[in-house]
Amino acid sequence: MNKQRFFYKIALVLTISSCTGQIPGSFRFLQQEEAFNVSINVNTKLDLLWVIDNSASMDVAQQKLRNGLNSFANVYMQPTWDIRTAVITSDVYLANTTAWNQYRTKTVPGSAGYVSSYIDNKTIPFQNPPSNPTLVNPATGAFPNGFKYNDVWPKWDANYAKLLPGYHDGPIPTLCFEWTQYFLYGVTNCDYRDDNGDTTTAKCTDPGAGDDTREECINTTQNNSMHSGLPIIQTKPPTGTPGDAAWVNALVDKFLINVSVGSSGHGSERALSSVVQFLTDNEASASTTKFFRQDSVRAVIFVSDEEDQSMTTPASPSVSFNPYTDYGCDLSGLQALNPTANITGGYCCSNGCTFDSDMDCQAKTVDSFTYTPSVCADNAKLISVSSVKTQLDNFFMNLDGSNDNPNYFVANIVPMTGPGIQQMQADRAAQDAAVGAYITVATNRPDRLIALADQVGGGSMSMDITSNDYSPLLDQIGLTAVLKAGKFKVLKKLGLEAEMTIKVVKVDASFYFITSDHFEIVDEYWIQLDAPTILALNETDQIVINYQPSAAY
Repeated sequence: MNKQRFFYKIALVLTISSCTGQIPGSFRFLQQEEAFNVSINVNTKLDLLWVIDNSASMDVAQQKLRNGLNSFANVYMQPTWDIRTAVITSDVYLANTTAWNQYRTKTVPGSAGYVSSYIDNKTIPFQNPPSNPTLVNPATGAFPNGFKYNDVWPKWDANYAKLLPGYHDGPIPTLCFEWTQYFLYGVTNCDYRDDNGDTTTAKCTDPGAGDDTREECINTTQNNSMHSGLPIIQTKPPTGTPGDAAWVNALVDKFLINVSVGSSGHGSERALSSVVQFLTDNEASASTTKFFRQDSVRAVIFVSDEEDQSMTTPASPSVSFNPYTDYGCDLSGLQALNPTANITGGYCCSNGCTFDSDMDCQAKTVDSFTYTPSVCADNAKLISVSSVKTQLDNFFMNLDGSNDNPNYFVANIVPMTGPGIQQMQADRAAQDAAVGAYITVATNRPDRLIALADQVGGGSMSMDITSNDYSPLLDQIGLTAVLKAGKFKVLKKLGLEAEMTIKVVKVDASFYFITSDHFEIVDEYWIQLDAPTILALNETDQIVINYQPSAAY
């Protein structure tokens, strides 16, 4: 066979097998049509884990968070989607029994014989908790045998990192007395909740005139009734329950209660260690409270105003080991902030910490503002950010049975700018003075959380906690999650958008087309729908794509 006849036969085969034949002499690949079931290919499963700082400085930020979440929940928490949310706090690491059981159950040094004038003069007589019926003499306000840390914070126990009712479906209960001075004298004003006898949650979600959610949305050991009852909130209604406005409104209210974590948590904020502890305890194979689901789109959302202080813990901690072990102090800075006080290393260790006089806290400059944190963790003892990322990556890939795509992103709402940090520090100084505490420099850009977002990538973000309105920040988080769910892959390389049609087929066989202004080709194989289109989909819908490939294979 000569060359001319050989190439003629090849051309004829290609014309018959690969061309439409609509135009004589033209060459076009066959138009492709692929059908995708929404529940598989446009994934309606979104799992959003919130990790919220519950230390004393977070009242203002939590108020903004509650305000912004109203609009977020009403847009993204739709019953046609299978979205789950859960909340843990930055002190969940205390659930680690090996490291912290000895600390939690230890009598606080100097507390034996302590007398609380607040308890002695309460409007409603103090009642001892069932866990310790002889804790206080209600007639005198005296603690005859002192108090343990888990007398003050009874939920600091082995279940603290699990999504159980009474733990992470509202703020943790805290004993209201002078020793928790920010809780009693600060904006939370715990004596109001202690004495008002209101056991409903209505004023937390919808405060009336003159009510302050920072007083209403807390729990004390006397009045521990501010709970949603649902540590995991799921937008998809159970069979037989209509996904109507009443259902959505109830979800929003429960969500607001869950994110109202209060500000009476531990001052050693270890958000990264808390996430790791959560994976260890709540996501274990035998757990009945598992949150993250196979093949879902996931987000881990951190809300904090301080640097992460997650440190390594010894396998066999000493009797004196506590959350402030291996901390240092800026003594000269504290003395300058409190000129009439006698600041010593003993002040820095007022909570029993191990003060290292040779370890000074390092100054930090953000924009043009330079500051030095008053108390700081020893950098040499911090766990690495990359090790946390590796644990998250491995957990999610093992969950999905994937080797290359953990399918999650990280979002931070944290201090980002010099002026914002300066203002937050000034606000905290005013609060310190108002409750009779020493003025400290606490607000700090959390570079470790920002580094985690940078390392994870995939749409991860860090946004400014000092924003007056959190609605745009929360909208960006929701938008990122939804767009991840609405990006999907076809089998052959895509040609032009102009030669593509996408239609949504309903369960009753009716259908509508998605116009080209609501989708785009993002690379050779991937199509991205926009957020409004994605949110309008139902898991029973089917997407049918008709497109012109750019190549045969």
